[in-house]
Amino acid sequence: MLILALNTTSEDGGVGIFRDAKPLALAPNQGQANQYSITLFELVEQALAQAHLKLREIDLYAAANGPGSFTGIRVGLAAALAWGKAFDRPVRGVSVLEAMVNKVRPQSDWALPIMDAGRGEFFLACFSRKASELPNETQLQFEPADAGWLLKPESLRASIEERLSSGQTVTCLLRANDRSALDLCTSLPASLLWQTVEAGLMDSIAEIAREEEQSSHSHPAAKLDAYYLRRPDAEVNWKE
Repeated sequence: MLILALNTTSEDGGVGIFRDAKPLALAPNQGQANQYSITLFELVEQALAQAHLKLREIDLYAAANGPGSFTGIRVGLAAALAWGKAFDRPVRGVSVLEAMVNKVRPQSDWALPIMDAGRGEFFLACFSRKASELPNETQLQFEPADAGWLLKPESLRASIEERLSSGQTVTCLLRANDRSALDLCTSLPASLLWQTVEAGLMDSIAEIAREEEQSSHSHPAAKLDAYYLRRPDAEVNWKE
């Protein structure tokens, strides 16, 4: 299966093409997240040229649906949906927070991806480890315990301490270039485990989309909508 994976949620995203789990091309973004309306199509052309493919040869389009840049998310989802319709191919939306957990699959009871949301706030989601369904299963599986939160540092600490109070192990996942989130390490409980992930996550987005598509599970329409944990300023100002 040929998969085109888009991550337009931050300036550290980009485009990747994969044959199942094998990467064929990667085109990392070099600009700002609000410039994807200009750069995305150039990145896709670069990736297709690297892989010696045409857009119509893609079997599955996978796009990060957020959280992140409002403009970037909309551009990525709109492009994937348009290509899916034009070439009659399936489209899957994938949360960046889920992609972070899938990339690491930590050895703990809980995986908590954390991202800087700007304005002194952070995106936080909680994923609980699933019980192994197969006796020899070695790859840990996680499932979301909530839809994600937008929190100030003090509220984020309280949420994490609640998990720790049950005696369960907790791993916080951070993007390697997310300085604000990395700075949280010094102010949160010492018993936490920490792991960083590379920022692009196109491989993880492609893997999640492929597994969902091959499982033949229905794809909720909400996953093809922008996954905002904060309403855009334009919407807030318009309603006021």
